[in-house]
Amino acid sequence: MLNKKMVARLVAEFLGTGILVIVTLILALTTGVSYFIATSTAVTLSLVYMFFSSVSGGYFNPAITLGMWTAKMIGTVRALSYMAVQFLGGFVAWQLFQYLVERPVPVKNIGYNNHVLAAEIVGTAILAMGLTSVVARGLSALESALTYGASLFVGIMVAATASAAYLNPATALGLRSFSVVYVLGPVVGALVGVNLYVWLFSPKPPKFSLRAFKKRFSR
Repeated sequence: MLNKKMVARLVAEFLGTGILVIVTLILALTTGVSYFIATSTAVTLSLVYMFFSSVSGGYFNPAITLGMWTAKMIGTVRALSYMAVQFLGGFVAWQLFQYLVERPVPVKNIGYNNHVLAAEIVGTAILAMGLTSVVARGLSALESALTYGASLFVGIMVAATASAAYLNPATALGLRSFSVVYVLGPVVGALVGVNLYVWLFSPKPPKFSLRAFKKRFSR
């Protein structure tokens, strides 16, 4: 059931994702300099993380949310709800941008490409390890925001060698580049990044329990 706390979480993820996507939209359609895009989006992610992390955890990315779910850092119901509002945030950002500039966002038809897929996987894995380290080590809000933002900067710089470096399916939706490489790449990267950090580097790796696994689906 929805209550005030759950509504606040969903609105936080919706707003955080929407702000991140509309800033990315503005940058993508005005400059092609990867360093400038990486810096600006990293600052944006740090800012929205400071705004909303204490409310929702500050994921703002369906792929990251899915990765956190596989590592048992978030329950099933909350994960599904987060992914829904994150995609909605990307969609609303796209519509708002079109309304403000009074012109449509051009569709980018991207076919399957191994190099683009690999770039999105590696870039998102870096981003995912950044947030997972924040959660696993219990950093302060400022340290967490800087770490998450810096992880996005590094992830974009690496991925930009071969792809548009979205690292987020909601961003791909907002920029009208919603294709297999910009969905599958971030998803695989997030799964690898989150679980690799949890199992190898987390101070307290989780122990698998069938009872705990079943309990996740009841939440």
